[in-house]
Amino acid sequence: MLDDADGPGTAPPEPARSAALPTGEEWLDCVDGPLPVAEVSAWVVRPDCGASVVFTGTARDHAEGRPGVTALEYEAWPEQVVPAFARVVAELRDRWPEAGRVALVHR
Repeated sequence: MLDDADGPGTAPPEPARSAALPTGEEWLDCVDGPLPVAEVSAWVVRPDCGASVVFTGTARDHAEGRPGVTALEYEAWPEQVVPAFARVVAELRDRWPEAGRVALVHR
């Protein structure tokens, strides 16, 4: 369950697990704690690449017909997520072989 850390009566976010940085050009992961956004943002930068794009999603406090949303519940399995990410990266590299580092990290 993801709790809104700013909402009343919610627990502070868990510390991010410390994972070793990837040694290749792809960072594909599924984590239990908060996403390592700062680490990913720093890792993707290369001197031969002129830009990086980072997308993160957050839960809104409402959904259609559901005001007052306070949490999301979902499940993700690394053994399914990481291979799916690898297929996405393979297609990306086929279409744009000049692409630099790629990070896909799911919580």
